[in-house]
Amino acid sequence: MNTLWIEQFVHILAVIVWIGGLFFVTMVLAPTLKKEITQNSTRIALMHVLLRRFFFWMLLAAFLLLLTGYSMVFVFYGGFAALTIPEWIMVVLGTIMVMIVLHTYFAPLKRLRRAVRDEDWQAGSKALGQVRMLASTNLVLSFIVILVGIWGVFGTPW
Repeated sequence: MNTLWIEQFVHILAVIVWIGGLFFVTMVLAPTLKKEITQNSTRIALMHVLLRRFFFWMLLAAFLLLLTGYSMVFVFYGGFAALTIPEWIMVVLGTIMVMIVLHTYFAPLKRLRRAVRDEDWQAGSKALGQVRMLASTNLVLSFIVILVGIWGVFGTPW
């Protein structure tokens, strides 16, 4: 088994964890909890606990995506000069997506943690809204990256 194959496998596995997690939290979990749990204190505290575990997996996936992605660029493809346009787009958007996750973890999620600690449910609701907006942005970007990846493998659709 060659190293490129292993890196591609780990990269795709991290993508599945990343996008599947984003989709579930953004499209299923958050709206369901908002509808079913009307008491802010309960819902916000629960989301805080869930997001702590969720972000462990997002940060792990982000680390693996950067590690394998940049490794493939430099070790196997010969650097940025050798990349095709779709590969360039994937690298740039993927890096932006990781920066969004890091920002989310160190800013709104930190504010959420503080709001739950202080039982400030209004601030917690605002922080959750920011987390959801950033996660939704990342979800849209992930769909674009998938389309660009398909373009890179199978050619343009036009």
